[in-house]
Amino acid sequence: MNKTLRAGGQAVIEGIMMIVEGGYALSVRKKDGTIHTISKSYQKLSQRNGFYRLPFIRGIVSFIEMMNLGMDSLNKSAEIYYEEQSSGSFKDTLITILTFIFAFALAILLFMYIPIKLTSFLHIENQLYFNLLAGAVRFLFFIIYLVFISRIKDIKRLFMYHGAEHKTVYAYENGLELTVDNARGFSTKHPRCGTSFIFITLISAILFYAFIDTIIFMWLNVPNTPLHRLINHLVFMPLVVALSYELLTLAGRYYKNPLVKILVFPGILFQFVTTKEPTDDMIEVAIASLNAAFKESNKKDNE
Repeated sequence: MNKTLRAGGQAVIEGIMMIVEGGYALSVRKKDGTIHTISKSYQKLSQRNGFYRLPFIRGIVSFIEMMNLGMDSLNKSAEIYYEEQSSGSFKDTLITILTFIFAFALAILLFMYIPIKLTSFLHIENQLYFNLLAGAVRFLFFIIYLVFISRIKDIKRLFMYHGAEHKTVYAYENGLELTVDNARGFSTKHPRCGTSFIFITLISAILFYAFIDTIIFMWLNVPNTPLHRLINHLVFMPLVVALSYELLTLAGRYYKNPLVKILVFPGILFQFVTTKEPTDDMIEVAIASLNAAFKESNKKDNE
């Protein structure tokens, strides 16, 4: 096993998706107790084209790529667990697209427009102060949302699998054999987690939008309305995502540095909600997925 490869993953329905350089795997615990694994060779866009590896470009590309892979893995895990094969029909595709659009629109409404609208009632002219307050409201909404969904039984199990993913990745990163006993002792919190990425994005957005809003609304004299502010934030969202990705990459690379630990600590706090202590059989699924991903990666190396 090549410890130089970076491993990452995502919890799905009763399972875990793992990805390493050159390999991808999805393992799901079926209702009969067996583990069903799908694996294949996988090469990220950044590995196919040098342009996609450029700083800031790689963040946007990686975000879109992981969103697509994550949604696909989630759908496949549902098919495996519920033993229902998707027909691949136009109707199924349309339902998936509409579901994604609805979820995206709801996220924009709840975490962007409503915080902006509520803050606008205070008529704050200073853009930094406005975005600090709007960011605080957005942060509060996000915390309430996470706490609320974490009480749902199926989501709680998803968060337990999320914890299993982190423990397994930690065991690998520390050069240990991938066994349940070795993985069990590690933390469920990881600095490269997508939850930390969300927190870093929230903080980056406050500072970045304060600067951009000053240019748009004060220097260019664009009417300062909640709708204009929302459009402005949506247009520049890719830059915020790119900046956040670079910061998260640095945090993951130097996560043992005391200063970095302090900076990523608020993001780690998020994971007290989004990760839970897993059962041993969940860790088994995570190990099966990561081993399968490495197997595919080794196949590619031997070609």
